Amino acid sequence: MARICLPAAGLFFLALVTVGNLPGLASDMSDAFGDKRLHLAAYAFLTGLIYLSVNRRPGLTALLAVSALGALDESIQSLFPYRQADFLDLLADISAAGATVISLHIGTAAFGSFRAVTKS
Repeated sequence: MARICLPAAGLFFLALVTVGNLPGLASDMSDAFGDKRLHLAAYAFLTGLIYLSVNRRPGLTALLAVSALGALDESIQSLFPYRQADFLDLLADISAAGATVISLHIGTAAFGSFRAVTKS
Protein backbone atom coordinates (compact mmCIF):
# COMPACT_ATOMS: atom_id res chain seq x y z
CA MET A 1 0.00 0.00 0.00
CA ALA A 2 2.86 2.39 0.82
CA ARG A 3 4.32 1.94 -2.66
CA ILE A 4 1.13 3.34 -4.14
CA CYS A 5 0.00 5.90 -1.57
CA LEU A 6 3.20 7.89 -1.06
CA PRO A 7 3.81 8.57 -4.78
CA ALA A 8 0.10 9.31 -5.15
CA ALA A 9 0.37 11.84 -2.30
CA GLY A 10 3.32 13.52 -4.01
CA LEU A 11 1.53 13.70 -7.34
CA PHE A 12 -1.65 14.94 -5.70
CA PHE A 13 0.25 17.70 -3.89
CA LEU A 14 1.96 18.77 -7.12
CA ALA A 15 -1.41 18.85 -8.88
CA LEU A 16 -2.90 20.77 -5.97
CA VAL A 17 -0.20 23.43 -6.08
CA THR A 18 -0.27 23.65 -9.88
CA VAL A 19 -4.04 23.92 -10.24
CA GLY A 20 -4.28 26.21 -7.23
CA ASN A 21 -1.89 28.71 -8.77
CA LEU A 22 -3.30 28.87 -12.28
CA PRO A 23 -4.59 32.40 -12.91
CA GLY A 24 -8.33 32.61 -12.42
CA LEU A 25 -8.91 28.89 -11.86
CA ALA A 26 -8.35 28.98 -8.10
CA SER A 27 -10.73 31.90 -7.62
CA ASP A 28 -13.36 30.27 -9.86
CA MET A 29 -13.14 27.04 -7.89
CA SER A 30 -13.27 28.92 -4.58
CA ASP A 31 -16.36 30.80 -5.72
CA ALA A 32 -18.06 27.60 -6.85
CA PHE A 33 -17.24 25.32 -3.92
CA GLY A 34 -15.95 27.53 -1.12
CA ASP A 35 -12.29 28.13 -0.36
CA LYS A 36 -12.19 26.43 3.03
CA ARG A 37 -14.21 23.44 1.80
CA LEU A 38 -11.68 22.90 -0.95
CA HIS A 39 -8.82 23.09 1.54
CA LEU A 40 -10.54 20.68 3.93
CA ALA A 41 -11.30 18.12 1.21
CA ALA A 42 -7.91 18.30 -0.49
CA TYR A 43 -5.84 18.13 2.67
CA ALA A 44 -8.01 15.41 4.20
CA PHE A 45 -7.38 13.29 1.10
CA LEU A 46 -3.66 14.10 1.21
CA THR A 47 -3.55 13.15 4.89
CA GLY A 48 -5.24 9.83 4.16
CA LEU A 49 -2.69 8.99 1.49
CA ILE A 50 0.23 9.82 3.76
CA TYR A 51 -1.34 7.99 6.71
CA LEU A 52 -1.73 4.83 4.64
CA SER A 53 1.85 5.02 3.38
CA VAL A 54 3.52 5.03 6.80
CA ASN A 55 3.96 1.99 9.03
CA ARG A 56 5.37 3.60 12.15
CA ARG A 57 3.47 6.44 13.86
CA PRO A 58 1.27 7.12 10.83
CA GLY A 59 -0.88 9.70 12.62
CA LEU A 60 1.97 11.88 13.80
CA THR A 61 3.83 11.55 10.52
CA ALA A 62 0.77 12.43 8.46
CA LEU A 63 -0.13 15.38 10.68
CA LEU A 64 3.38 16.84 10.59
CA ALA A 65 3.84 16.20 6.86
CA VAL A 66 0.52 17.77 5.90
CA SER A 67 1.16 20.76 8.17
CA ALA A 68 4.51 21.30 6.43
CA LEU A 69 2.96 20.83 2.99
CA GLY A 70 0.18 23.28 3.84
CA ALA A 71 2.76 25.85 4.93
CA LEU A 72 4.72 25.21 1.74
CA ASP A 73 1.58 25.65 -0.36
CA GLU A 74 0.77 28.96 1.31
CA SER A 75 4.39 30.10 0.86
CA ILE A 76 4.24 29.27 -2.83
CA GLN A 77 0.98 31.19 -3.17
CA SER A 78 2.64 34.29 -1.72
CA LEU A 79 5.06 34.31 -4.68
CA PHE A 80 2.28 34.95 -7.22
CA PRO A 81 0.92 38.50 -7.56
CA TYR A 82 -2.66 37.27 -8.09
CA ARG A 83 -2.59 34.95 -5.05
CA GLN A 84 -2.05 35.56 -1.37
CA ALA A 85 -1.00 33.40 1.53
CA ASP A 86 -3.72 33.07 4.15
CA PHE A 87 -3.16 31.87 7.70
CA LEU A 88 -6.77 30.68 7.87
CA ASP A 89 -6.14 28.42 4.87
CA LEU A 90 -3.20 26.88 6.73
CA LEU A 91 -5.42 26.37 9.79
CA ALA A 92 -8.01 24.67 7.56
CA ASP A 93 -5.27 22.38 6.18
CA ILE A 94 -4.06 21.45 9.67
CA SER A 95 -7.64 20.98 10.92
CA ALA A 96 -8.39 18.65 8.03
CA ALA A 97 -5.23 16.69 8.80
CA GLY A 98 -6.11 16.42 12.48
CA ALA A 99 -9.69 15.31 11.88
CA THR A 100 -8.57 12.78 9.27
CA VAL A 101 -5.86 11.33 11.51
CA ILE A 102 -8.31 10.97 14.40
CA SER A 103 -10.91 9.34 12.14
CA LEU A 104 -8.40 6.95 10.59
CA HIS A 105 -6.93 6.07 13.98
CA ILE A 106 -10.36 5.30 15.43
CA GLY A 107 -11.35 3.37 12.31
CA THR A 108 -8.13 1.37 12.33
CA ALA A 109 -8.54 0.52 16.01
CA ALA A 110 -12.17 -0.46 15.54
CA PHE A 111 -11.34 -2.59 12.50
CA GLY A 112 -8.52 -4.30 14.41
CA SER A 113 -10.87 -5.06 17.31
CA PHE A 114 -13.51 -6.37 14.91
CA ARG A 115 -10.97 -8.66 13.22
CA ALA A 116 -9.77 -9.95 16.59
CA VAL A 117 -13.34 -10.78 17.67
CA THR A 118 -14.27 -12.49 14.41
CA LYS A 119 -11.14 -14.67 14.39
CA SER A 120 -11.93 -16.22 17.74
